[in-house]
Amino acid sequence: MMSYVVKVGFEESERRYFVLYSDIPGLNIEADTFEEFVAIARDVAPELVGEHDEGCRIRFEREYAPNRDFATGIV
Repeated sequence: MMSYVVKVGFEESERRYFVLYSDIPGLNIEADTFEEFVAIARDVAPELVGEHDEGCRIRFEREYAPNRDFATGIV
């Protein structure tokens, strides 16, 4: 079973959670709540890494990112 890390940023002015860092190739999602973010990530991650749902363990770490530019995705 493979393990992956997703660092989740929160943009205060936009009130959105987003991928700050991930070792899952192609994971680029945003959500209004942390719970929604986790649910979306758990849904799409196995497809992105080519594993079955049971074979994909993800650790989520919350980070604060006060200067995120939503137009470009630059932190």
